[in-house]
Amino acid sequence: MKKMLRICLLTVLCMIFVTLGGFLALTWYYGRTFVVNTWINGIYCTGMTVEEVNSELVRNMEMPELTIIDGEGQSWPLDLSLADYRVDYTDSLRTYLRRRQSSWLSQEEMTEQHLFPQAIWSHEKLRELVADMDWVREERERSTAVEIRAGQEGESPYILYDGKSGRLDTEKLCEYVQQCLERGIYQVQVRQGDCYEDLEDTAADMLQRTRYGKLQSFLQGNLIYDMGAQQMELTPETMASFLQKDSAGYPVWEREELLVSPGHIREWVEQLAEQYDTVGTARDFQTTEGRVVQVTYKTYGTQLDVEAEVQFLAEELLRERSRPVTHQPAYVQEGFCRGLDDIGDTYVEVDMGQQRMYYYRDGECLISVDVVTGNARRGWNTPEGINFVYAKQKNRVLRGEGYASPVKYWMPVVGNVGIHDADWRRDFGGEIYLTNGSHGCINTPPEVMGEFYELVEKGTPVIMFY
Repeated sequence: MKKMLRICLLTVLCMIFVTLGGFLALTWYYGRTFVVNTWINGIYCTGMTVEEVNSELVRNMEMPELTIIDGEGQSWPLDLSLADYRVDYTDSLRTYLRRRQSSWLSQEEMTEQHLFPQAIWSHEKLRELVADMDWVREERERSTAVEIRAGQEGESPYILYDGKSGRLDTEKLCEYVQQCLERGIYQVQVRQGDCYEDLEDTAADMLQRTRYGKLQSFLQGNLIYDMGAQQMELTPETMASFLQKDSAGYPVWEREELLVSPGHIREWVEQLAEQYDTVGTARDFQTTEGRVVQVTYKTYGTQLDVEAEVQFLAEELLRERSRPVTHQPAYVQEGFCRGLDDIGDTYVEVDMGQQRMYYYRDGECLISVDVVTGNARRGWNTPEGINFVYAKQKNRVLRGEGYASPVKYWMPVVGNVGIHDADWRRDFGGEIYLTNGSHGCINTPPEVMGEFYELVEKGTPVIMFY
């Protein structure tokens, strides 16, 4: 009986020792590996050591891309592998393992754990990579001067290059990139890192800023040429063309004042005259009948006074103007209507081929009447061309070789040729002019001439053609 008790006791003790040994063995085992139902960052980690899990996590993690966004908003990618960038989960895995050691017997459902790695890189290599980026190197090599430079097409003729404002501090940038990586930020906004600074102006820089202010005031000249139907504001490009320039094309200064070039001014005025002058030129004219005829300016036309305008601009350009100034140019000869079309909508049309005369005021035909022009057979043809009513007289006796004709209304248009009433005629129009025409004047029915005389102003253009 005693022997049986000893055997039972020995058996119980053995079982206790075996159980205790198994418990200690499992405790030791799960003290260095992860317990059942352990998922970390998508990896099943049960039975794996910290080193094994770390290796698996690192293997499955993609290399992050570092992007640096400069002050202009442009993105610049940087390859972190060139800075020996790597990640390590060892510390966070060990911390998590210690927390789970006391609960390895629990069979509770585990939710997936997400652990963050420790990022490791060569600070020196990263600094070299950042400092050697194209845009950083260009910023470092950019001039620190303040200079007046030529503008690009579509810009102002001149711009102020400011090499003092917004300078990139390379050391601050490198330090800021390191700080962002330490915080897990892979899109680095340079503007948020206080990486730009303003340098102090030198005396030369301040001089350039002062000159640029004067130059801009000159270019924004507030000068408008009143060309009649067209209002021509002198643009910064036009104003810049008036300046004296050095061999590099930059304005010349004398006693810190801009100089204008009379030669450049004259060149611009002559181009303006070429555009608007009509004296002695020819143009197309659409007749009331619908034809297009070419007529030449004779006594009528526009001609700018080039000398007067050169002198005006040479004096006016250097004046300060707080408000726009509108200038009407001087003319050697000024048309009844000013503008590119100096005939305009008010004129007299004499169609000598159809023996018909019209008067238009503001585009409306107020008079349409048959007339008789110069005798073709005798060679007294009424001259063609664009002329104008240069005088108005009443009760005048028209005299010539072999005749003296009293008229009530006389409106000369070119030399001794004019428009007048002809009460000695009973018929007008048709082909009368071929054999029984005038001495060159435009004979008009008396019943119409009075109204015509009152309507038509002195200076009105008269277009005469066959």
